[in-house]
Amino acid sequence: MTPPPPRALRTITPHGLIHWQGRSYSAAFTLAHTGKRITVEAAPDTEQINVHDTATGRHLGTAHVSASTPAIPPAAYPTSTPGAAIMTTPTPDTAPADISGADPVFYLDLPDARIVATEALLEAGENIADTIDARAMSCIYGDAGLGKTFSVHAALKEVAPDLVLLLQFRARPTPRDIRMELFDVLHLEGKPPAHPSEFDRLLKRSLARRPYILVCDEAQQFSRECFEFVRHLYDTGKGKSRPAVLFVGGEECYKTLYNEPALASRIYIWQEFTPMEPAEVAKNIPLFHPVWANASPELIDFIDQEAGGGTFRMWSKVTHHVLEGMKRRGLSEVDETLARWAIRRSRPARPVRRDDER
Repeated sequence: MTPPPPRALRTITPHGLIHWQGRSYSAAFTLAHTGKRITVEAAPDTEQINVHDTATGRHLGTAHVSASTPAIPPAAYPTSTPGAAIMTTPTPDTAPADISGADPVFYLDLPDARIVATEALLEAGENIADTIDARAMSCIYGDAGLGKTFSVHAALKEVAPDLVLLLQFRARPTPRDIRMELFDVLHLEGKPPAHPSEFDRLLKRSLARRPYILVCDEAQQFSRECFEFVRHLYDTGKGKSRPAVLFVGGEECYKTLYNEPALASRIYIWQEFTPMEPAEVAKNIPLFHPVWANASPELIDFIDQEAGGGTFRMWSKVTHHVLEGMKRRGLSEVDETLARWAIRRSRPARPVRRDDER
């Protein structure tokens, strides 16, 4: 039995574009339906999609890939098989704060690594597009190393760099820290206002000028007060003058948002990143790096059980060690001996005991 073509809910942008699976589509009729909630259905030709009115089910027409969208091979996106992969060679990014325009950076700047469009990455792309279209607040969360930030960077590639405002703190910030960071990323002139209320009025006026996307990365560092401050900035906007807000972080980010009704009720989309299942690892890792293209499924499964854990960060680390080992030993492919050596370097040999267990 042939599976049905993939479908998704979208909103037609003010420019008459439909964002779906990393590409933008348009047609003569889309400009007449800006803001309309529609259902997108894949067509046999990947250069076009079928568009239906979500409320009535009426077929509105066929939209074609926008001329401004870079060409992507037909096999890059799934037509009937979930989890199909897209592979592109990333360009090294020398400006980490700019999360649009260039391909995202792999952990350890792994050479020859390829973007693999897992189901989680594709879902993140659609969720982020929906969040931007709705000018809403959404949360992408999960454990470290699962590709949350990488996926957000990949999804925002097509967004104008000057519309993306990245807030990223390695230590717990205060609302004042967020004010100062926004002052910098908005390129505001003069000295920052000394009084919080005056500072907030300046930020609200500035955020309302353009359709900004506020990305709060490492949001597990945010306190309740910081989340409330971002909500305050968001709530004062109206319609399209509101900034779209993406919270990206670990489990603590999710818990804080979820346990505060005023915050949780404003989250438009929740997406949890989880480790890849063994079947996903077997399918995606050979596409992730050429060194694994001809590796046996048994070897890939062994490495994943011992060290990979279904996370691309750990696989990047193991792959980096494998490449170094191959260079030192003059090998042309991975064997189990080399894999074991790379695994020993990639993770602790045994759990570290607490003082009370010694």
